[in-house]
Amino acid sequence: MNWMGPVDWGASALRDSSMTAPFLMSTGVITGEDYGERPVAPPHSHPDPMLAWCYRGTVWVYLEDSMWRLAPGQGIWIPAHTPHTARHERDSVGCYTYIPDSGLHEPVTAVNRVLVHRAVQEMMLHLGSDDMDPELRVRIQGVIIEMLQQPSADPLGDAGEIPVPGDERVRPLVETVLAHPGDVRTARELFAQHGLHERTVLRVFSSDIGMSFGQWRTGVRMTAAARLIVGGTPVGAAGNKCGYDSTSAFSAAFKGRFGMTPRQYAARAQSDDAHRSYWR
Repeated sequence: MNWMGPVDWGASALRDSSMTAPFLMSTGVITGEDYGERPVAPPHSHPDPMLAWCYRGTVWVYLEDSMWRLAPGQGIWIPAHTPHTARHERDSVGCYTYIPDSGLHEPVTAVNRVLVHRAVQEMMLHLGSDDMDPELRVRIQGVIIEMLQQPSADPLGDAGEIPVPGDERVRPLVETVLAHPGDVRTARELFAQHGLHERTVLRVFSSDIGMSFGQWRTGVRMTAAARLIVGGTPVGAAGNKCGYDSTSAFSAAFKGRFGMTPRQYAARAQSDDAHRSYWR
């Protein structure tokens, strides 16, 4: 399925600011039931930096040159005037917090990953649904922003970022692989399904993201596998769901991607006490 269809990122609309002085942030909440498998909106941008974060399930954030898969407790900063959209998987809840540059301790100039700790999640949602004294609200928002901008290592590393080619000719192919990372069909069979010539795919992937289709597809599989393993799926089952017939072949590919075995990776991620509470 091609969720996005042809996209003219250069024509993305600029939305109005949702900030109301003296407040420092505004959070919108969207559930998977609101849009199903459709993007939540056509590609657009905002005059303020935005923190896109996942409260439950899986949220995909689409940028012009990459896709980010967010698990609960994970978010990304998106600079002002950066075109984007998002898609929520079934039973997911995604949240979008807008913060003006004036309210930030450090400017948001690039897309960056951020951990949104449980206490911060709940307080941002509380601010969005409850009335309180304006001065108290401003003080609370200041503390939240400070916590969000503190350096924090993500135990999943860069597992959520998936670069994608910008050429619309391969977009249906890209979406098929992302939706079904365990598809056992060969690359040529996938190309034939989408009416693509092998040389065309190689040229597009090499020029747009600097890797072959095979390398990219392996990265997609490893990203999906990493999340399954951290979520408690046995190594063999995770490998099978991501297209590998044997645990040994999967473990070798995984170590080649992340520099550690699947079990070492899971142990590292789960050693973070705060991270364990993210997985609902």
